[in-house]
Amino acid sequence: MKHLKAGRKLNRTSSHRKALFRNLAAALFSHESIRTTNPKALELRRVADRLIGLAKSNSAHAARLAFAFLRDKEAVKKLFSDIGGRYSGVNGGYTRVLKLGPRKGDAAPMALNQLTKKKERPEEDKGRKKGGKAKAAKEKKAEATKGIEAGIRL
Repeated sequence: MKHLKAGRKLNRTSSHRKALFRNLAAALFSHESIRTTNPKALELRRVADRLIGLAKSNSAHAARLAFAFLRDKEAVKKLFSDIGGRYSGVNGGYTRVLKLGPRKGDAAPMALNQLTKKKERPEEDKGRKKGGKAKAAKEKKAEATKGIEAGIRL
């Protein structure tokens, strides 16, 4: 039985797995998007979300805990200065996994692991009421027809 035994083994020893996720998480925080196999991406999501949760508290203790796992000063610095503040009002869902299809050489299922962007609504959208999308689409279409009439392509 596999009760309370979460996580994939990925055909690696525990130390190899820990090093793998340490390197993948550091790369994710440095580049904000990485391409890896699907099972690794799904497990990395768990690790990265926990580290971002630490970064949201923005304390010295949390930074030490993050550094103890990542062992990369630059990644920890970016995690606590940029990424942690970005998700201060968000509870979870910091990363997304997009499936890309099979890899060319060995047909391994590939995925793109990204940090999500916090949605910022423009000032003009805040005042809209119901039917705002339809109205915005009509305005966009009207602008496009004006551009075509003037000989300018949008």
